[in-house]
Amino acid sequence: MRICIVGAGIAGCHAAFDLAADHDVTVLDRVGIAAEATGYSAGLVAPTQYYPDRPAIARHANGFFADFDGSHGFEFTERDRLDVMTDEEAETARSTAAKLADAGFPVDYFETDEISDRYPRIRPDDFAGAVRYGDTGWVDPYTYATALKAAAEVDGAAFEIGVEVEDVRLGRSDDHAVRTDDHAVRTDDHVIRTDDGRYEADAIVLAAGWRTRDLLPGDLEVPIRPYRTQCVVLEPETPLEDSTPTGRIGSEHLYFRPEHNGDLLIGGAHDTIADPRTASTDADESFTLDVAGFAPTFFEGFDDAGFLNGWAGVDTASPDTRPIIDSPVGAPDSLVVATGFNGLGVMTSPVVGPTVRQRLTGEPAPFPAETFAADRFDDVGTDFEYVSTSEV
Repeated sequence: MRICIVGAGIAGCHAAFDLAADHDVTVLDRVGIAAEATGYSAGLVAPTQYYPDRPAIARHANGFFADFDGSHGFEFTERDRLDVMTDEEAETARSTAAKLADAGFPVDYFETDEISDRYPRIRPDDFAGAVRYGDTGWVDPYTYATALKAAAEVDGAAFEIGVEVEDVRLGRSDDHAVRTDDHAVRTDDHVIRTDDGRYEADAIVLAAGWRTRDLLPGDLEVPIRPYRTQCVVLEPETPLEDSTPTGRIGSEHLYFRPEHNGDLLIGGAHDTIADPRTASTDADESFTLDVAGFAPTFFEGFDDAGFLNGWAGVDTASPDTRPIIDSPVGAPDSLVVATGFNGLGVMTSPVVGPTVRQRLTGEPAPFPAETFAADRFDDVGTDFEYVSTSEV
């Protein structure tokens, strides 16, 4: 098939990576590779934490990062991860850790003193303990996206940057890709109109973040809404050691990870927004001050930490915090969206290619792709209660 992918963030790049070997793939993006939500992300990788009920998804994602490490300049930094718990959360957390350990994942529960002994720069005195994940780490989001792009280009994918999609028009047939036992027969072309011309395709993948909903043709809809999140980077009095873990403090709506040079990235402040076009890309002073007040209470050596930089980005939420990778309800099978990653686009990205392939060709994915089905929601509107991944 001729497949046109709209969006060169991590979802679009992963779809291209998976499809280019046996299809004619073109990727369009208005700005650049990983130029928006992907580029603003922290690059955290913790599939086991967010898919404990779907172990096949966690194993697939973990395996991809390990296997792709070293490809086209991509590097996966392995590091423990702590999911820090309050007294009220501790009992459930211990049960979760035990179930994951029984399923073969390197997960256990650390009491407060165990955390301090293993990670000397962590001060968990105000908490009950943490679930420790041993199959986690982080990546540089831009390098990851460009590595996927390079691999897709080796297989023949074309990336056209600086092309803004204005309109998507579906072919006249409701069953645009007419499937037989061994192939798909093309009927009327789908057409993508841009500021620089038009593209014809047998199938379209919309992976344009919050813009995905705006680009859907006709009365098609998916339940997503934009939200803004922020990060700051602090320089401690002495650099963090290589053993310093990544982590989440759900009760504080914060997450953290060390930088390679010993600095510390802290992110959080998830807020829904009405118009992403007017959202500031600078971290708010209020968020910076909150982080400055919290960091010395949880990290050793941050009483006089320096502020290095901060930023904000716009991501896209779904009602249940998991992405939608499917044809919207009422759409032909040859139109697929990949959106609503809720800030977990990098760590969830390995499922995008196989799921898109399953939707377009019927080839089974190596995990339960129904997890990302569009019809799991009764309401396709945007008036749903936003749930932060800090609450999952």
